[in-house]
Amino acid sequence: MQGKLSDLEPVNVFHYFEEIAAIPHGSYHVDKISDYLVSFAKKRGLRYVQDDAKNVIIFKPASKEAKESAPLILQGHMDMVLEKNSDVELDMESEPIHLVVDGDDLRADGTTLGGDDGIAVAMMLAVLDDEELVHPPLECIFTTNEEVGMLGMNELDPKPLKGRRMLNLDSEEEGILTVGCAGGAEQIFTLPMERKGRYGMLLRLVIRGLRGGHSGACIHMGRANADLLMGRLLQKIEKKTEFGISVLEGGNKDNAIPRECVTEILLPSDVDGKAVIKQIEKFTKQVQNEYQYTDPDIQVDYEWTDNTEAAIDCIGRKDAKRIVDFLLLLPDGLIAYDPNLKDMPQTSSNLGILKLDTDGFTAVSLVRGSINSQRKYVQARMKALAEVFDAGLETKGDYPAWEYTKHSDFRDLLVNVYEAEYGRKPEVSITHGGLECGLLAAKVDGLDCVSIGPAMSGIHTPAERLSISSTKRTYEFLKAALCACAGE
Repeated sequence: MQGKLSDLEPVNVFHYFEEIAAIPHGSYHVDKISDYLVSFAKKRGLRYVQDDAKNVIIFKPASKEAKESAPLILQGHMDMVLEKNSDVELDMESEPIHLVVDGDDLRADGTTLGGDDGIAVAMMLAVLDDEELVHPPLECIFTTNEEVGMLGMNELDPKPLKGRRMLNLDSEEEGILTVGCAGGAEQIFTLPMERKGRYGMLLRLVIRGLRGGHSGACIHMGRANADLLMGRLLQKIEKKTEFGISVLEGGNKDNAIPRECVTEILLPSDVDGKAVIKQIEKFTKQVQNEYQYTDPDIQVDYEWTDNTEAAIDCIGRKDAKRIVDFLLLLPDGLIAYDPNLKDMPQTSSNLGILKLDTDGFTAVSLVRGSINSQRKYVQARMKALAEVFDAGLETKGDYPAWEYTKHSDFRDLLVNVYEAEYGRKPEVSITHGGLECGLLAAKVDGLDCVSIGPAMSGIHTPAERLSISSTKRTYEFLKAALCACAGE
């Protein structure tokens, strides 16, 4: 039976992308996609390794023309960010996403697409399945849980690898050879808080309509963060009345700028509701003006519920103020540009997750930096903030920057291949996003890495799109690069 993408080229690449999309493969839910890759290798008689972290390495011998060539590593990650619009009922942990061909773009219906990094997986499978392709010995690494701290690459044993050149396929801009990236660390704040039944007027607030985006690719674009806006809104309301908080939730991925935030606050029964609404409407106009170019669709919804007859389980006004003050003081957004590279962030932080539950308040930020000492300085500021608020602070998923090297034979080879294919030199750059190259380079002495990928936009959001024509050109470049490596 033909698939929905059967008319797209490259045929094999989109065939495998469609198969991958049919397998739920969000971070921490990678067993099925990992076993699918093992089954793929077994059916073709290819040697493979699957480790306890569910990483998979598939080995393919060189084509007959390239028996003496040096091995080449191809690498991408198999997990995807699960994000959906609030009106989408799909259970992304157990149900396949719905693919939509929209002109030259491939997208999903109201959810993330998983082009990051499913297109890398699809291209590697297409290469492994192509018996006519000229290529060196291949070592294809499929890692797990990249989107939640590069956990799979952290666990990967490099001993089976013989290659000392690696082409990572996790970039999102065609025509760019990425040769360095920021390091990062997840910062998890916890503030224990007591909840109890209280009486009053319940006010539900929803901040929505923000663009969001990948916190590596979009952090310097000045887009609004729904979690931080909620902190500002609550601070405005705090000027008019005290309140407790029953519900607070915004964002669910540390590496995605939150698009929505929801809270339910409990105000005194005799509150001047009109004054509160006036503050909300004034705030809405302010932020709509501030973000008219980056987030033109910002909305703040509110709804009253009279709960004078029933107690509402919530935290009290003192803890509510702790949350508001914490959000106002937390370092966030673009912190410093790279002075040597135009429009390239050097240091940033993204508050990606807010949650208030029975155990208290949790906030999760992802700090990035291409200079490790500056990133550590931001983390030190966060540690000091945690101490001031008597909060717990845990650092997870700490990964090093992949630092640019002045000399790279592999980079020079790929520049020449690109120029021969397209008649112009590619752009050579670094990214503020996180790539796994730095982690593997720390394990494998002398590893020479470059990252490429087709044009994508809106990654980590339901607006994610993958260019079909760019995928074709990128795959052609990949095949030409393999041929060039085989000829050395």
